[in-house]
Amino acid sequence: MRITPLRGSGVAWFKCPGCRLKCRPTALAPDGSCPRCGESRLLKLAFGGRADQPTPYPRQG
Repeated sequence: MRITPLRGSGVAWFKCPGCRLKCRPTALAPDGSCPRCGESRLLKLAFGGRADQPTPYPRQG
């Protein structure tokens, strides 16, 4: 079973401006339109902002 991340970096969601459906890229219609109403212009939503990566310390000496 594959677990889909809901938050964090790299999480993509699409929102339809027509019917306001929010869905993952895998749920889009084959032509990339909204599966509910067929709108072709979808808004890409991003959650989480930047990834929390530790900053490497500069080497001493």
